[in-house]
Amino acid sequence: MSDQVSYATLTFQDPAGARNNQDGNNLRKRGHLAPAHLWRRAALGTLVLCLLLLTGLVTAGVMVLQMSKEINSDSEQLKWLQETFHQKQDNLSEQLSNCRKAPTGEEFLKAQIAELLQRQQEMATELCKDLVTHKSDHKCNPCPKTWQWYQHSCYHFTTGEGKAWGDSRKDCADQNATLVKIDSMKEKDFLQSQPLSSLAFFWLGLSRNPSHHQSWLWEDGSMPSPSILSDKERTQMNGSQGCAYFQRGNIYVSRCSAEISWICEKTAPLVKIEDLY
Repeated sequence: MSDQVSYATLTFQDPAGARNNQDGNNLRKRGHLAPAHLWRRAALGTLVLCLLLLTGLVTAGVMVLQMSKEINSDSEQLKWLQETFHQKQDNLSEQLSNCRKAPTGEEFLKAQIAELLQRQQEMATELCKDLVTHKSDHKCNPCPKTWQWYQHSCYHFTTGEGKAWGDSRKDCADQNATLVKIDSMKEKDFLQSQPLSSLAFFWLGLSRNPSHHQSWLWEDGSMPSPSILSDKERTQMNGSQGCAYFQRGNIYVSRCSAEISWICEKTAPLVKIEDLY
């Protein structure tokens, strides 16, 4: 009986021990599973942290690159601003220098007065020409009596006597004048328009250059303008004669010793304002 009880007890205890063993095994298994789950979480967290750090590093690199570009851009802009400033400073210095050189108020006033006086003189001259046209002996005429006024010169036509070119030149010099010099076709037309005898010959202040016989010179040393010479006149001047004369609107050449009339010319004085009234 006692053997049976003991057996029963053992039989009863064995299942309990088996359960305990199973529970122990389950506990052991759970003990192994819990650390693995925590490791995975820790690894995942570490990975996320690394990704965040990597993202932060990339972002920081991009920001540094942008800042570097901005710094370079700012440096270029600063350099441009400095150059612009220096340029404007130089321009200002130049303007200030010009201002220092600019005429003072008194000088400016003098310049304005001179300009007004010049305009007044021009108006007086034009008015005097109109008066002389209607009355040749008007007192505003700046030329001496028996002299003709045209533009800026006075002309004297000597008639009734003849002299060689050199003597004619001397006569003009004695009157503070020279033998006439034709500067333009208008002046040439003026000489032709004078009421002179068609048979009159007048010495001009034009003669052959003594050092170069192929050229001609006025008394002041200048050469005649090609615009006042016709082809016929040029052909005549290629001859052997040495002095030029004027007759009926044309220029001819002759021996300088020929005795003919002459025309003197001198600068006309300014018209006096008070002589207009």
